[in-house]
Amino acid sequence: MSAPPEVEPRRVRGSDLARATRRSLQIQALLTPERMQGPGFAFALVPALRRLYPAREDFASALRRHLAYFATHPVLSGYVLGAAARLEERRAQGEPISDETIDGMKRALASPLAAMGDPMFWSTLRPVAGLLGVLAVALLPSPGATGPDLRVLLCPLFTLLTYNAVALPFRIAGASRGYESADQPGALVRSLHLGEWREVLARGGALGYGALLAWIVIALDPGSITWGADQRARLIALVPLVLGAVVGYAGLRRWPGRVVEVGVLTLIAAAVCAAFL
Repeated sequence: MSAPPEVEPRRVRGSDLARATRRSLQIQALLTPERMQGPGFAFALVPALRRLYPAREDFASALRRHLAYFATHPVLSGYVLGAAARLEERRAQGEPISDETIDGMKRALASPLAAMGDPMFWSTLRPVAGLLGVLAVALLPSPGATGPDLRVLLCPLFTLLTYNAVALPFRIAGASRGYESADQPGALVRSLHLGEWREVLARGGALGYGALLAWIVIALDPGSITWGADQRARLIALVPLVLGAVVGYAGLRRWPGRVVEVGVLTLIAAAVCAAFL
């Protein structure tokens, strides 16, 4: 009598992690006050869970595990997804891994990633990307007398490209690296060098803000005779800047993490003021 054929152990494939990465781009779309990113996390993990649990009941039980409360920085969520997929794989292969072990690993990764990701991506990278978009106005050629000002479209595009040039590599590599380092969450977080990245971006932002101030001074040309003699010209040049500084100061004191939004509000206030002078 021949021996029964060996059953191939269930494994997460690279294509499953790729689909989980694609789904993680929508993790904020299912945000709820009770579970935060939990529904979005479970949605992103579905490809791996379907691979590991072909039985309907097992799949439903695994999916229910990941619908619980979960919160981390969305750009870095892929690292937790990959680690969770690895633990689910080991559990599907028969290892005694409990629900509490999986949830504990998710928390061990999610908390430091959120603590380091928020100041890097929200408080540092977003303002730097917005600043580079503003500086692009000075670098791009001005429109002709009758032509459209394409800088209105190109500068926001440049801001988006700058932000995603830094954020997308973390998103793309997250699931695979989390899968490989599921047993060493501390080493995984340290290997991302988020503190060093933030320092580099902060120094680049300081340089960019200095360049922006220099550009404003050059554009105002306060040393010219006509600028000093024409009171209306002085008001038109200075009042929007003063108003923008006041709005920015007040806004950032109330919403310290909303740098880009406050910057847009400042520009709108300055433009409205300039239109009535």
